[in-house]
Amino acid sequence: MDADFEVIRRAWAASSGFDEEGLRRELHPEIETVPFGAAMESKSYRGPDEVWHWMRDEIMPSWEIFEVLPEEFRRVGERILVTGRWHARGKGSGVELDIPATWVVEVRDSKIIYWQTYTDRDQALRDIGLEA
Repeated sequence: MDADFEVIRRAWAASSGFDEEGLRRELHPEIETVPFGAAMESKSYRGPDEVWHWMRDEIMPSWEIFEVLPEEFRRVGERILVTGRWHARGKGSGVELDIPATWVVEVRDSKIIYWQTYTDRDQALRDIGLEA
């Protein structure tokens, strides 16, 4: 398997386990992350510190479980289209989610330098330059 795909798998596994050290190992110092909610506000998180603070302050307080499950990888030029799922369970509420997700990811120097999350797969396809 492509080494860049493995970087993404390790990062998503670390995210799923709220493993700060593991996640930081896979992030490029110049990482830019655009979570799906932040994209609506034209917001992004830059650098490993901002990415971790977003996870710690916005994801962890609400979710007892938040698993990021990549299933398919497709290289498109310099970027990688990843499709998969989120599985999550809310803290206190017990609400369970199992929803499809798509990511556009770029890896540089064996580290993730860019990732954007989509709940609309067709939009991800358009943004990466493929027909939806």
